[in-house]
Amino acid sequence: MTEFLHVALSFPTALWSAALTLIAAAALLALLGAIDGISGGGEGLLDSLLVRVGLNGVPLLPVALALTLTGWLSCYLGQLLLLPLLAPAWRGVASALLGLGSLGLGALAARAVARPLRRFVQGQDALARAELLGREATVESGTLAASGRVSVQDGGAGLMLDARTAGEPLRRGERVILVAHDPATHVFTVRRADPTDT
Repeated sequence: MTEFLHVALSFPTALWSAALTLIAAAALLALLGAIDGISGGGEGLLDSLLVRVGLNGVPLLPVALALTLTGWLSCYLGQLLLLPLLAPAWRGVASALLGLGSLGLGALAARAVARPLRRFVQGQDALARAELLGREATVESGTLAASGRVSVQDGGAGLMLDARTAGEPLRRGERVILVAHDPATHVFTVRRADPTDT
């Protein structure tokens, strides 16, 4: 146990140990429902970085867990099995190279997890969007014409959706029906709800 702790808490494995602890804690909080899966589909600096490395559009926790777990394991095993074989003068350089190599292996693992996860998430998103068609919503933006927002009650906190209407502009609070969805822009087309719609 002492050797395990010595390797896990010394350079370069200590960096991975800290990252793995943070990601595991976030994953535990997500399992308990305290936070969401943190999806990378926004417009911020982190999201633009994720697009560059091919990790956009997927929940980040499973990808980050694959990255850190693979990086930690490869770094730990390399430090435990390979570094003792080297002369003490070379261990500092070898430790830095081991850290970089484990980062590369972790990135490969993250991409391997992200690819099928992205297909699954996109399929689920398309299915969920199709299930919303025909549902009643309420206009939330000041006016709704070429663009605006509507809310749909889903039994929870509700969903806020981007929407447009081909007819005359609608005002805040009006009831509408979701009639079409454009998957390229993620915008719903709505029409004013008739009194007979329930």
